[in-house]
Amino acid sequence: MTDDRHDDLTEEEEVFFDSVDGVQSTTTIADEELLDDINVLVDARSTAALMNILTDLHSADIAAIINELPEEEARYLFELLPPEEASEVLLDLHEHVREELIEELSATRLTEIVEELDSDDAVDIVAEMDEETAEQILDTLEPEESAELRELLAYEEDTAGGLMATEFPVVEVHGTVEHAIDAVRMIAEETPDIYEVYVVDEDGTLRGIVDLKDLLLVRHGTPVADIMDAEVISVRTDVDQEDVANVMRKYDLLTLPVVDGENRPVGLITFDDIADVIHEEAQEDIQRMSGILDDTDTSSGVFDIFRGRLPWLLVGFAGELLAALVLSSFEAELSRVIAAAFFIPIIMAMGGNAGIQASSIVVRGLATGELALSRTFRRLSREFMAAVLNGTICSALLFGVVYLWIGDTYFGLTVGLSLLVVITNATLVGATVPLFLDRMKIDPALATGPFITTSNDALGLFIYLGFLTLIYL
Repeated sequence: MTDDRHDDLTEEEEVFFDSVDGVQSTTTIADEELLDDINVLVDARSTAALMNILTDLHSADIAAIINELPEEEARYLFELLPPEEASEVLLDLHEHVREELIEELSATRLTEIVEELDSDDAVDIVAEMDEETAEQILDTLEPEESAELRELLAYEEDTAGGLMATEFPVVEVHGTVEHAIDAVRMIAEETPDIYEVYVVDEDGTLRGIVDLKDLLLVRHGTPVADIMDAEVISVRTDVDQEDVANVMRKYDLLTLPVVDGENRPVGLITFDDIADVIHEEAQEDIQRMSGILDDTDTSSGVFDIFRGRLPWLLVGFAGELLAALVLSSFEAELSRVIAAAFFIPIIMAMGGNAGIQASSIVVRGLATGELALSRTFRRLSREFMAAVLNGTICSALLFGVVYLWIGDTYFGLTVGLSLLVVITNATLVGATVPLFLDRMKIDPALATGPFITTSNDALGLFIYLGFLTLIYL
């Protein structure tokens, strides 16, 4: 059997196509050999061969390929895709690659892509356009679709309103199973993700939900009121996206209704949107704990990176100056016991590690809602006991090292005790600071890392050298 997809190919292109014809949609990322070959075909502008290859690839795999291509080649390959597939690929691209493509694509092409997207995805793409282009796209769309996107654009991007899609089936509470099935059929072409039907009263107020499975299992003519779940979990349009994620995770929801101030359904959020939110929030917290203030990525300019990181580098600089001041205050003691300087790095490193470990758990608990302020004392008690146990073991090991190395039992006990106190102190600071910042309405992920690092260096040095002065010297 011949494959008509090979028609009109040159001999070289056909040989290459045969080599990649077995690539299936299960491919998760283009390997280097495939990427190199596609680069060759892109450079040669071998449209027929490329179209045959792209036909066999999943949209996510095509996005992975485009992410690796230079800007001009990426645009050329993307332009080969039909609007429906281009819309799926655009959503899977890295943010900076997507922004570059949106800037370069024509308004006509962008309109074709936006028309293929669900409302929640379409509004995200339109929001990334410059104001002039966005307005041109909105004016070109069908009036109903344009009005829908304008309404969604009015919501803050990181709220339930900014995440929701507006395509969902609705049936009145006095309706039957047939009415609910008809409601599903009416929007089936507009959205691929339908799990539930919303049940409303005459005023449009949300009264319950009906699973699609239940619609298939009950007899025709059954009132939806008899099979609906009246205990509906929903969120309002102004709820923060992180809180939305916590709600869906807590109740194991695939979809979540979004309602207005009068409890009327205006949209729904699906789990795939929340998966993206969880990734974004985790990435943001990691950046902030590293002292990165802004949303910088691999495409950020030099000034953006400089502006985002300098403030927290200066915080660290000030903290280390304080540590240097502490060291200078104990200059005489250090000159008397030169060996004491050998163990400063390990004291500082162990304290810093303990503080970061404790703070990471607390910051995560606050972010996910797992750690309530009412349980603060229990959390601190656990951290204190864990710090004592960890500190005791590490101190005993350090005492053994000092004794075998220096041969001074008294000095070993002093260094070991210092490490125990430093680890315990750093753990308590690491667990307490995020709770304090949260109580003060300051984002713990933003300030905890730099604060712990700088405070530990100064306090750790003071504890170590203070013990050395009071006990050993």
